[in-house]
Amino acid sequence: MRKNFPFYKVDSLAETIDDITIHKKNISRFGDGEFRLVLNTAGIGFQNGSEEMTVRLRQVLTSNLPNHLVAIPETFSLKNNLNWRVKFWWLNFINTIGVQISHYLNPQKKYSNAFITRFYLDYESKKHIPHILKKLKGIWENQDVLIVEGEYSRLGVGNDLFDGVTSLQRILCPAKDAFAIYHEILSEIKLHGRDKLVLLALGPTATIMSFDLAKENIWAIDIGHVDLEYMWYLENAQEKTPVVGRLVNEATQQQNVEIPEGEREKYEKSIFKKL
Repeated sequence: MRKNFPFYKVDSLAETIDDITIHKKNISRFGDGEFRLVLNTAGIGFQNGSEEMTVRLRQVLTSNLPNHLVAIPETFSLKNNLNWRVKFWWLNFINTIGVQISHYLNPQKKYSNAFITRFYLDYESKKHIPHILKKLKGIWENQDVLIVEGEYSRLGVGNDLFDGVTSLQRILCPAKDAFAIYHEILSEIKLHGRDKLVLLALGPTATIMSFDLAKENIWAIDIGHVDLEYMWYLENAQEKTPVVGRLVNEATQQQNVEIPEGEREKYEKSIFKKL
């Protein structure tokens, strides 16, 4: 069922979060979209592909910086607690392009867990969630946070995900094809993110950017999707449903992206720059 695709060593969710928090490591997460871009330049829904992006993603996937984690799906490992639908989907993914992906993976290396931002919906048992949420919130607790996100991502709006931070500012980037202004975004973070924890929600662009910021000794986490997963958890959702005030790329339908009146002023005050 996993023809010529080995089982890789992948840390647990808790081990990955601890590594980020205790050692202040950056993390780049690879999901199905990033792996597709590693193999070709065709692009995915909200991100146009390019030869440059493919080259850079391959560089990150095969990198080994001491202050940077490379994260792959838990489904690439021997054991996981994921539900049967997710297991089946990833098994099909592995059997379709797994052999090509394996050229860029090292069976001897221990990878971090890319599912730290997908801690709820895909899991069969939900017992781990309160513990993982406490650890996740502990990453940014008492930190000055700079969120760099797509225009309609709106991390933390309408929930308490970032209530424990010391301060929170945002740089808004294009909702689609953020890589087109990659160097402009990177320059802004270098200028304003040096004494902050930078949370990146920019799809595959964040995967590359977290690596580049590690080289600059700027603490940055590829955290996109964590907010949607948290909202689904709060709503006890059973599938990827629309969320008010957000653009949900993976939902089949879409809610109104207008920010609720009670949240608007706080959100707008947090916007430091719009690119």
